[in-house]
Amino acid sequence: MEALTIPGLEPRIMEGLRILAESHGRTLEAEARAILCQAARGLTEADEFLASMVGEPGLEHSKRTAT
Repeated sequence: MEALTIPGLEPRIMEGLRILAESHGRTLEAEARAILCQAARGLTEADEFLASMVGEPGLEHSKRTAT
């Protein structure tokens, strides 16, 4: 399993993460993981949308030709 270390986060960011984690009943690590996963999914969706807008072949193109 890979590890990720993010040095130099501002104290207010860490406090915000702690508050979010507590409000969701998660550990700080689990909260950070959830945020990163959500952001990565959003990027993937945005990439597919942009590819469909400019007509570049990609996942969106593959989905259209597969059906």
